[in-house]
Amino acid sequence: MALLKEDSSFTHVIAIDFGTGASGYGIAPRHVDQEGKYRIEVFNPCDDTDDQKTATAILFDEGRRVLEFGSAAVQRYAQIIDDGGNAMLFQSYKMHLLHMTPTARAVDGREMPLMTVVAETLRFIASKALEKLREQIGKVVPAKIRWVLTVPALWSEEHKLFMRKAAVAAGIIDNPSSSNLLLSLEPEGASIQCREDAEPAVKGQMIKGSVVMVLDCGGGTVDITVHKLLCEPSERFLCQELLPSSGGCEWGSKYVDLYFEEFLKDFLGAALYDVYIKNAVARLDILRDFEIIKRKFKGGKEERAMIKLSYLGEHLTTARLAQLVEAHNSSAPPEYGLKVKGSSNLELPSALMASFFAPLFENIKTKVEQLVQQADSKGEKVRFIFMVGGFSESPYLKSEIMKKFEGPGIQVLVPRRPQISVIRGACMYGLNPRSISSRIAKKTYGINTLTTFDPERHPLEKKVVIEGEDFCEDVFDAFVRKGDSIGAEEVHTKTYCPVRSRQTVMRVIFYATDKRDVEFVDEAGVYQLGELCIDIGKPTQQVEDKTVKVTLLFGSTHIYASATNKDGTEIKNCEFKFDVTN
Repeated sequence: MALLKEDSSFTHVIAIDFGTGASGYGIAPRHVDQEGKYRIEVFNPCDDTDDQKTATAILFDEGRRVLEFGSAAVQRYAQIIDDGGNAMLFQSYKMHLLHMTPTARAVDGREMPLMTVVAETLRFIASKALEKLREQIGKVVPAKIRWVLTVPALWSEEHKLFMRKAAVAAGIIDNPSSSNLLLSLEPEGASIQCREDAEPAVKGQMIKGSVVMVLDCGGGTVDITVHKLLCEPSERFLCQELLPSSGGCEWGSKYVDLYFEEFLKDFLGAALYDVYIKNAVARLDILRDFEIIKRKFKGGKEERAMIKLSYLGEHLTTARLAQLVEAHNSSAPPEYGLKVKGSSNLELPSALMASFFAPLFENIKTKVEQLVQQADSKGEKVRFIFMVGGFSESPYLKSEIMKKFEGPGIQVLVPRRPQISVIRGACMYGLNPRSISSRIAKKTYGINTLTTFDPERHPLEKKVVIEGEDFCEDVFDAFVRKGDSIGAEEVHTKTYCPVRSRQTVMRVIFYATDKRDVEFVDEAGVYQLGELCIDIGKPTQQVEDKTVKVTLLFGSTHIYASATNKDGTEIKNCEFKFDVTN
């Protein structure tokens, strides 16, 4: 993987925000306007008159060709099923990336390769973005586009490499290490946007040294960053990461839906719930109605939510619904009591609705509190908490966070359109990648190497003899250590030479651990991250001529690696491969 190189030849940034629940894109010309402000436009890829996002849903026909994307995909799927046809609709498939499952599951249970589903999503959005740019400027030169993909800050290097490969499969770039593609960590981009787009009264308070927390609440993940501003309000944005990005991969709004469906499973019983699961259109309709209720719910004690169950048709009669309600109420706490309204509507009390949010809110509030305390322990005070992402539009979540954390020392703020904060911020990051000056290493990273055996330092079982020399094997040679502050452009270089004279390929194996201090790669808690395979020459060459310098950049949004030979020439025939088992 080539080291990131600065590229000032691009004319436009196109940022794609591929979200769990909704997706969109933004376009920004490289040059600012006369007032020195960024000129960023955000678009719905399915409706360019809408500056919000569209549902992340993609529809394939039986031949695995894309039929529709976005909200239109859900509508088209319902029409196809009603007409007796068949198709595969995928929703919330970004959640499959969390566990790197090889396939994505359609609403009817069928599967397709996850890479195909994600790549076709990126292809659709990218094509719409290029169409829009051509409308604006005429001829578009692909090599002059800087692409930015948003990714959760919680994702591992493996996840990030998957997205780069998906971008290749989508035709956005020609190789995974292309300098035409940047990855923007979602809460980092939002952090830039929150300051740059802040109301003048707020921006004026965001002075140099202020500590800003960004709570990016999306459909799947809740990402949190804590940054310290290194600039005054009138200066170009610059900050450093004060605490490692954190949060939860399963704290987003889609998990409210899962808790709701757990309730339905218990309420309907196994047989009727099986009908609900297999009737894909009915399930989509019920979840669509629940989504509307979920977005409006405020948590008030007198609130009621009405769920329409007529979508299940003859499988759920009025009499049967009344029986189910009676059975539920006989065993549930009084505050969870249900009521039948009309012939097929179910009224949910506020306490029951709140219970679908409760586990997520508890996790979010606990983590925010921990981060505020960690900042305090460093002698820093969090002054601002910005809530962004689609889930931050929930009045219930906003009120809970404000009630818990807002006070004389902390302001809790929600941008006017929190759902597009990440897209706008990704465009800003693409225009100025150096806006994040440093990041905190989340792990200790190093390689497996051999060193001269020292009987006073090294265990005897680690001793190996190679071509008459005593070496200690399995040594963890650390590049960076967990908790270190690493500059965004800070490179780490180490020199290695082969131990066997006729060696033609050098395998540099990378390891990671949550421990700060480690001696050997086979210690508990150390795992293989990946390897760099390097072609180092012919068997007849001298060992000294096969010396390799390995350079790594850890301070960017993902790890870059390169190798150079003795005379400083970059070795082209080397590839960084991640271990997919971790």
